[in-house]
Amino acid sequence: MFLKVVSDNIISDTLKSALNNDAVIFGTLRTHAQLFEANSLLLNSDGKIKSLSQLEHELDKLNITYNNNYIEAERQFAISSSISADRWSKVSDRYNLQYRTVNDDKVRDEHRVLHDIVLPVEDEFWKQYYPPNGWRCRCVAVQVRKGKYPVSNSEKAIEAGEKATTQIGKNGKNNLEIFRFNPGTSLKLMPPEHPYNKVKDAKKVIDNFESTSAIDLKKLIKKDVPTNAEIKNILKTYADQFPDDFRNGLSEIKVQKSRSYMMQHSMSYSPRTGEWNGGSTITLSSNTFSIKGQAFNPLEELRGAFGAIKKGTDLSFNQEYAVESLWHEILHAKTKSKPHRLSSFQVQNMETINQFIARHSYNDFLSRFGAKAINKAEILDRGYGYSSWVTNFRNEIKKQGLDEDKAVEFFTPHLMQDYSTLGTKIREFLIKK
Repeated sequence: MFLKVVSDNIISDTLKSALNNDAVIFGTLRTHAQLFEANSLLLNSDGKIKSLSQLEHELDKLNITYNNNYIEAERQFAISSSISADRWSKVSDRYNLQYRTVNDDKVRDEHRVLHDIVLPVEDEFWKQYYPPNGWRCRCVAVQVRKGKYPVSNSEKAIEAGEKATTQIGKNGKNNLEIFRFNPGTSLKLMPPEHPYNKVKDAKKVIDNFESTSAIDLKKLIKKDVPTNAEIKNILKTYADQFPDDFRNGLSEIKVQKSRSYMMQHSMSYSPRTGEWNGGSTITLSSNTFSIKGQAFNPLEELRGAFGAIKKGTDLSFNQEYAVESLWHEILHAKTKSKPHRLSSFQVQNMETINQFIARHSYNDFLSRFGAKAINKAEILDRGYGYSSWVTNFRNEIKKQGLDEDKAVEFFTPHLMQDYSTLGTKIREFLIKK
């Protein structure tokens, strides 16, 4: 019931895959937590088994707690969270965001002070206090035209948000701190720090779910490594399972011996309408490149990567980098950026940010095949594509004393929205921070 309600109330498909996936994980963790608590009821405090009538009475109470009391609050939060995540995916930095309560007599005092807070989309406030901010929270954040409302003081807004999400329980812990997250940026439907995640063996539950829900390469590869036809089928299967990663769908996968690129994403567009036409084409090069004295064949390394995943063995650096290269192209397929005519400088900004984010996030792509990234630190340091651009960018971040994870969080929505603004966003991030 919980999962069906969540799925039926997501407004658009933008975040559907990620949110549905989190809904399943949350539902699994909630069942695990209930069973764990039920198991603890079997014995009395003196270690003796409880009578059947006593156990039935306590299990009935537990069932009411989880499936009458908790589930309604969780259901409402899931609906609000999915709507908020969908709205976040559509926000534009051409507008500010305004926090709004329902403004009736049911609004809790802690949230009432947040009413009418107006801040830029990129403000730190929205990273933790983007609604919903609690069970049964009805608050929303809406886009408003810049200049229509005065911009609030960010520090005071964050202070108010912190108070709104603070409630110290009998155990001395803050019961509301779990609501300090943004479902749109975290791609999480439910609070990542929810107590269900803290129950014993919860991590095993999550790992088991992720391994069983991954794309099963054993079913898609007949021998040790995939043929070209099987690689195409793997990518088609991926696109079917994760349609949000291809804004217009995946139309074709090509293999050719290109010496000018390792992998490439392309789409056609209409100069008349200024819109993309048709789906994405991913091309894999079968050429062997010599990079810093190392031989690298993108197609063969990708073939080896899928074979290693099928066998359950660790990927080599080159195999993992081939996966990262493919993810780099999928990020190009995913963005909503219009077909702008970019200058050479804008292209450099776009490819630098795309590669920077791809190196930081390809492990999530790997996890969808049930695999783990074990060479990520090395790939961040010495990945082949756009090497000097990414190195210079990372050095500048380090020079400014900034955090790379924060940079990924900041740039990802802009990369997914508009390539032409990335130069401005780079300056904004480095200077403002």
